[in-house]
Amino acid sequence: MDADFVGGGVKMLSVQTNMLAANASRQLGITTKDKAKRSEKLSSGYRINRAADDAAGLSISEKMRRQVRGLTQAAANAQDGISMVQIGEGALNEVHDMLQRANELAIKAATGTLQDVDRAMIDEEIQQLKAEIDKTARNTTFNEISLFPENGHSPIATSYLEMKGYDITLDLKNGTFQINEAQAGSGAAGAGRAVNISSGSVLADEIANKIVPGAIERILDSFPSLKNAVGSDTIDMALQVAYIDGKNNTMAYAYFSYSLGGGKPISMGIRVDTADFNDADAQGTGSNAEALKATMAHELMHSVMQYTLTDGMSGRKGEQYPTWFVEGTAQLAGGGFANGWNDTLSYYANFLTSENDAGQDNNISNYLAKFTMGGRPYGHGYLGTAYLGWLANGKGAVTGANIAAGMDKIFADLLAGNSLASAIQNNTGIDVDELNRRFKNGNAELTEFVRKLAYESKTGAGSVIAAGGLGVGPSSVLGTGALDQPFRIDPFQISIDYSGPEMIALQVGAEAGIHIDVDLYKMSSQALGLEGMNVKTTDEADLAIDGIKRAIHYVGNVRSHYGAIQNRLEHTINNLNNITENTAAAESQIRDTDIAEEMVGFSNGQILSQAGASILAQANQSSQMILSLLG
Repeated sequence: MDADFVGGGVKMLSVQTNMLAANASRQLGITTKDKAKRSEKLSSGYRINRAADDAAGLSISEKMRRQVRGLTQAAANAQDGISMVQIGEGALNEVHDMLQRANELAIKAATGTLQDVDRAMIDEEIQQLKAEIDKTARNTTFNEISLFPENGHSPIATSYLEMKGYDITLDLKNGTFQINEAQAGSGAAGAGRAVNISSGSVLADEIANKIVPGAIERILDSFPSLKNAVGSDTIDMALQVAYIDGKNNTMAYAYFSYSLGGGKPISMGIRVDTADFNDADAQGTGSNAEALKATMAHELMHSVMQYTLTDGMSGRKGEQYPTWFVEGTAQLAGGGFANGWNDTLSYYANFLTSENDAGQDNNISNYLAKFTMGGRPYGHGYLGTAYLGWLANGKGAVTGANIAAGMDKIFADLLAGNSLASAIQNNTGIDVDELNRRFKNGNAELTEFVRKLAYESKTGAGSVIAAGGLGVGPSSVLGTGALDQPFRIDPFQISIDYSGPEMIALQVGAEAGIHIDVDLYKMSSQALGLEGMNVKTTDEADLAIDGIKRAIHYVGNVRSHYGAIQNRLEHTINNLNNITENTAAAESQIRDTDIAEEMVGFSNGQILSQAGASILAQANQSSQMILSLLG
């Protein structure tokens, strides 16, 4: 019989081994496996269902999947950011409305056809609006996150042109008046303590161990009436070294809490801005070393007055000292020429050959008339209080000692229970209205005094407590630094926080560090410069109009910032969606099944499978033919 040729070899007929069936079975198995894979791809929709399908492709696909899912979440994060910004901007819209209403009321109160009793009624609404602004700032939150935190950025920092217009270099502000309970206060808890403090912060330690004792010593020695009022009391103070509102804004502030019923303050403290001062400044080698000493002397003068003249500093008994007097007296300690508020006078003083050189009097007179004490409490307020001190001491030479001696007489009257108006009238022979007129008219005597003051201070800070006089730097406002001073930093009330201003970082990318930072601002009435605003007199109403104008500008700047952030986030979302779409398309090319191609293969597999099964059946019948040969 003829031989069969299978697989290239010559095969004999055999019942033991059916090569035809074996070959057909093998081919059918291959077809079945291929068909099963294609069926899996068609049913799952993926070309790669396991690493064995395409090892390199799977690795690339998973990286792309990570990016796609990350970008999708980033877009959701950005949308959350938009929602947050919209809440903040909506709250500021209400603040703007309240400020516009306050502006209407201030303009109404400024007119001369109203009596003070009418203005008092208008002021009631003004104070309610301020309270609501504070409430709005305090209660505006997103996911329980305060959008206007106390350690937020200063809204004033958004207004560079406005700051330049008012010659603002440093904003030495008298901080927060708190009417609440406090954990610690003055008394015997710290009595007898005179040891060096070691907090772990060079800045805090230098302030506590050297600057505070030195400045307190000079303040109390320069104003004996205040020293007598302190007596043998020991006052433990808190010290907070933390962010306030950014560089060259509020560098520090003194704060105190008190009982409305009377008595001395419950607690006292000072907060120093880490954005302005660092360890090098504390050690005397930093660029703000002198400014630190001047600032601390300024704030500690507040603290001494807060302790000895609590009623007038708080206003709890009716009269509250005007800002020009509070800040002006503090500038007497820190130096009215140490912080840029009177740089114009320093410029004129450089042209003088002596204190009696009247060559710049016309310029000085115009400068005095340009502003008011209420409008520039750190500049003109300083000049006004210095002038009052000089008058109270019988005029004479313009020296720091004479000015301090005269101001001490005014302090003595205040401590005796007299009003500020009476103390000024009794000791100087003029009232506050006359003082304001002298500024407005460029009074010759006032001009001469300021000229001599500027000349004597042109090489120094203009501090009346400095041992070396007006013409020495802020370092001279410190005494020997003996630790046993009445006002002391309590080591148990020192807090240090270098975390900086509050902000929210929105993760808007699939990789680490892809953030959009949203700065948060503190938007209380104090932050807007409206803390002491009232319209009880026409002068106060005029100041309120200017203050509200600036506050409206500040709020507008913050709203514009949030609007710009929202627009940026919307563009970010569009870009993220575009990247996500194209990356997903690229990943699809790698991982997804080409249905058309797989269906062609699957159909081909079905045909081959059917054919293979038929051939296998026929191959299995070949043994029957051999059996016929045996029979």
